[in-house]
Amino acid sequence: MTADASEYQQLVDWLTMKVAGYLNVPPATIDIDTPLADCGIDSVSGMALCVDLQCEKGFAVETTIVWDYATIDAIAAYLTAERVVP
Repeated sequence: MTADASEYQQLVDWLTMKVAGYLNVPPATIDIDTPLADCGIDSVSGMALCVDLQCEKGFAVETTIVWDYATIDAIAAYLTAERVVP
């Protein structure tokens, strides 16, 4: 596995755990290709995810990332490709 693939997978796993926690569901029930809004993520939990990305992962992201990149897969791919760090 390449460094980018490893970083991507780590982000997918982390995002899946976070989303599952916000929704109070088992991580295995989260599909990384389902839009987060369809899973039940609202603007409040979307903002919380942005804060967690900044505080826990060091990614400086726009507050609209959940809407601009609607799935866990899309967010992880974007962050891995762009390396959006402070």
